[in-house]
Amino acid sequence: MIRGIIVGHGDFAKAILKTAELILGEQPEVEVISNRGFSCASMTEKINEVISKGDCKSTIIFLDLPGGSCTMSCYSILKEISDLHIISGVNLPMLIEFFMLRDKYSADDLDSILVKKGKDNIIQLRSRNE
Repeated sequence: MIRGIIVGHGDFAKAILKTAELILGEQPEVEVISNRGFSCASMTEKINEVISKGDCKSTIIFLDLPGGSCTMSCYSILKEISDLHIISGVNLPMLIEFFMLRDKYSADDLDSILVKKGKDNIIQLRSRNE
């Protein structure tokens, strides 16, 4: 099973995980990390600690934004662990897809599936009169 780590600002990571679990049920092998109270260096240490624990061979890190302290911390880890999987701009459809497919695909294959799912679910709703 591929482990998931959701990293975000404030309570974002916790909230998106809890929402996905309302839909799919409790999910094993997933951690949430908030930037609240962390410097970039201490957040990097925390993420490294989570990556190194457990029996999962692969990890995908989901980031809320493509910039800021969360991304900088993950990017510094990526310099050391080049095969780490990091996806920025996580949304609920992407996270649900991850939970449903993480036993069926490798992390290498799942990356592109998840990015596509996230992008495909960003739409503008319009009235029929337009």
